[in-house]
Amino acid sequence: MYIRNDHTLKPLLWGGSQERNMRSGTENLMGITGMAKAMELAYANLENRLSHLHTLRNQLKVGLLSTDPGITFNGDLPGLTSPKILSANVPKGSRTDLLLMNLDIAGISASGGSACSSGVESASHVLSHLPIDPEHKTVRFSLSHLTTAKEIDRVINVMSSLKDNPNRVHHS
Repeated sequence: MYIRNDHTLKPLLWGGSQERNMRSGTENLMGITGMAKAMELAYANLENRLSHLHTLRNQLKVGLLSTDPGITFNGDLPGLTSPKILSANVPKGSRTDLLLMNLDIAGISASGGSACSSGVESASHVLSHLPIDPEHKTVRFSLSHLTTAKEIDRVINVMSSLKDNPNRVHHS
């Protein structure tokens, strides 16, 4: 950053004379080095991780549709969609009233609504602007490079069994 002499900035933290009295403390060299290594590893595996995530997301999408062809998806634009998120709209019915609770009991972490409304049961302001059928309940599944195909199969099986028996509580 370049600061002209006729401008003054106040330090965010007081106590040291580093950077012409603008910053106190010593740089966290171990943290900086660790972050650099983490970024190096992440970028070295980026293509493999992205491919894995795209495969898992597609597996989940196809599997959810096999449990209920009435399920729709939000933000599902090829090439413009995060491979880490699948936001699904499940047609309302007896299984959707307790859907998130049953998924949680089964050991499956999912959220209702959007990321902006995690933990809130009411519709999010983000989703309220999308053309979602009001007779659907939105559930958001998040994936990671550590997610396995076996875990995706488990989600699909639990969703399928909830459709067959909506009052059944699944334990992991």
